[in-house]
Amino acid sequence: MVKRYEGQIQTVEAITAALILISVLAIVVEATSVTPLTSSFTNQHVKLELQNIGADILTSMDETAYAGAPTTNPNVPSYLKKSVTDWINCTGGYEWYAWSNNSSKYVPLINSADIPLDTPLSNTLSFLISNQSNTGAAYNVEVRYSNIQGQIMNTKMIWNGDPSENSVTVSRVIVLHDQDLAAPDSCVIPDISPNTTLHNVIEIRLTMWVM
Repeated sequence: MVKRYEGQIQTVEAITAALILISVLAIVVEATSVTPLTSSFTNQHVKLELQNIGADILTSMDETAYAGAPTTNPNVPSYLKKSVTDWINCTGGYEWYAWSNNSSKYVPLINSADIPLDTPLSNTLSFLISNQSNTGAAYNVEVRYSNIQGQIMNTKMIWNGDPSENSVTVSRVIVLHDQDLAAPDSCVIPDISPNTTLHNVIEIRLTMWVM
């Protein structure tokens, strides 16, 4: 029970820290006078804030077990892993989603019949960034993985447009096993180890930029 509360407290602390960073970012973007002499400094400062926000989000979600369960339990995924498996188990990982700025939150871009995206990661991003109109920030979430030939592939999970030249990208590595997936053979992410329970090792990439 103590570990359960510790995990929840850590998540709350990380989200609180991210909110503080976002508030600072909003102040910097709105209050800083950008001139030829100050734009470079301002851009670097904003990029650093974005990088810190993104890293805090992914780290806190990866290091907190889903529903506050102990992270030592191998059968309980982290919030970040649960976000990936929910996305895969819903559409096979083939669907892209975009922020809709309405009650649907994230709508499918490939097949309009698919249900809106609803995962811990998408809900966290909508709460911390999309619903905070004063941040002026946008983001994409992509998944990078190896195919059977060992080539690095990339697919989109959340896509809100092409990043600006001042974007930053942070990432976390997740290990997927066959038992994590509802249909391992019907997934955009291939099984690179058919004779074992290992399915693939993926990299979750969060790219953020100021519009």
